Amino acid sequence: MKKIAVFLSFVMLQATTISDLFKGLENQYRTKIDNTNIKKTTLTKQKIESNYFPKIDVFGSYTHYNSVTGLKPIDPITANKLTKNGDALPFGQTIEKVGIKLSIPIFIKELSTLAKKAKYLTSSAKLKKRLNFYQNEAIVVAQNASLEYLTQLLVALNQTKKSLLITRDNITIAVNSGRMAGIVLDKIDEKLNSLDIAINNVNIQKEELISNIENLTGIRVEKPVKMEKVKEIQKNEIFALKPLKEVLNASNMDYKATKEKRFYPKILFSTMWSENYTPNTINSKSDSEGYGYYQIAINMPLFDKSLSSDIELKKIEVLKNRLKLQNTKHSLMIEIKKLQKELKLLTISKKLSLKNIQNRKKLLEYARLSFEEGRMTEEDYLKYEDNLLQAKANYYKVIAKCWQIMAKIAVLYGNDLKGVIK
Repeated sequence: MKKIAVFLSFVMLQATTISDLFKGLENQYRTKIDNTNIKKTTLTKQKIESNYFPKIDVFGSYTHYNSVTGLKPIDPITANKLTKNGDALPFGQTIEKVGIKLSIPIFIKELSTLAKKAKYLTSSAKLKKRLNFYQNEAIVVAQNASLEYLTQLLVALNQTKKSLLITRDNITIAVNSGRMAGIVLDKIDEKLNSLDIAINNVNIQKEELISNIENLTGIRVEKPVKMEKVKEIQKNEIFALKPLKEVLNASNMDYKATKEKRFYPKILFSTMWSENYTPNTINSKSDSEGYGYYQIAINMPLFDKSLSSDIELKKIEVLKNRLKLQNTKHSLMIEIKKLQKELKLLTISKKLSLKNIQNRKKLLEYARLSFEEGRMTEEDYLKYEDNLLQAKANYYKVIAKCWQIMAKIAVLYGNDLKGVIK
């Protein structure tokens, strides 16, 4: 049963399409980290907006003074009346209080601006998440294309090995009959050994690519999945610039909020009510008094050098983000032009490479016959084997490079590869 469970687990993890690998990206740690960043910026916005809500505190205290202190302010007329009536005066050394405080902002100009800043940062985080996901999709496509290249290269190496083994069998007969020297077989065997080393090295590279794909998607593939382009890339605005634009907008809001903090007043409403109690007044009686207030306060900085410095720092931050955006835009436009031109050239190379394979196959057949008939040296014959192998390797490498460049272009323009490649 345990073996069956392991087998079923393996089957479930085995990807059959490129869509399976794209789906696997959604549940990986990189995506979860991006989700955390979005949640963080969203909570920052909520925190700023929460300043518009009332703040309510309840409090209680026990205080013992070194001299009698009033439970609440009392005017002289009221004090005289209390004294004449023999009532307790609201003074004592020990005062206990319990009460409630409430404060509400009426006007704080920078709060709405800071909320806009947080909104832009949230938007930037969401765009960054999409960009990271598209980039990971492109990496999966590139890794899978490289895996396909190595797989086809292994096929070509094994075909070359098979061809050499056929030639070796024919040469063995010639050597045994005395028509060829034994050293010819040694040279063929040396070439076969070199091919085995190359095959082993390719298998090592394949395992590295398989591990990379598993690390990205959580899915282990034993062979490359098929890929087919089903939709053209939509070439609109450079998507990779959008997160940076939102960061620039956020820094503009931060700069604006700092100026508003310096030049706009704050208007606050606050109120408080407490019940104050002393167990022993100056009349040796206990007393309890209610005391409260409400106020509207206006506050505006008249001189604060630190705020002026903050304004300059925020201004520099805006300039830095603007220059970063411009520099990135310039670099990406050059990169896109290069990739598009390279893709056109690779399309031509693919056709030429395929034709080259067909020509070298014919030349190899002629070379094998000439070698077996003794009209060609083994060194020259082995060169034809190498030439065909190299032609096949170049062809599969060009195909892999085409996929990689296409995926890069798709990412830069913000295309979800799930809709472009199936």
